[in-house]
Amino acid sequence: MDRLRHTTQALIAIMALCVLAACGFSATPSQEILGGGGSTPELVAQYFFEDLGKALQDPQLTNEDRRDQWVERLANYFAPNERDDQRVALSSALDNFVGGRGKLEQNESLRLEVRFEDIEKISDDGNRAMVRPANGSIYILITRTTANGFVTLYEDDVPLTKIIGNTNGAVPVIRIGRAWFLTEG
Repeated sequence: MDRLRHTTQALIAIMALCVLAACGFSATPSQEILGGGGSTPELVAQYFFEDLGKALQDPQLTNEDRRDQWVERLANYFAPNERDDQRVALSSALDNFVGGRGKLEQNESLRLEVRFEDIEKISDDGNRAMVRPANGSIYILITRTTANGFVTLYEDDVPLTKIIGNTNGAVPVIRIGRAWFLTEG
């Protein structure tokens, strides 16, 4: 059970890194701007969290080239001058996530979901804004297959406010030209 607890704590730490970093392959049909960004502060955050969820559920994430594609896609949601730093942080986070997932036994499985109802705009001065995922969380489920069926080893729904590290769960975004991007601050 200590191994499981350690693995779960590592997964939560990795998720925190992804989101705090401010914290695919075909564009999301609703994605308005290729290469990241969005036409509103809410849309760029929505696209990022949706793609983060898709990346974490990608069965091919163990493939390094696939991870690199996800890293590039996720980094592109950030302001262009911050993307190099985000690539490093996201690459490390996804590498660690894959490594942690690899510590599960063969008969164990992990399900992670990025959940949120909507993206709320908290503030907007025209060039900078703060947004937050309403009721955002990371759902974690680790199960084991036994002769009697599935057994839940660990289940939690960790609020994004806890992962992001502030009480309101706000994420900063910045306007560059006509597009909005996530920013480090």
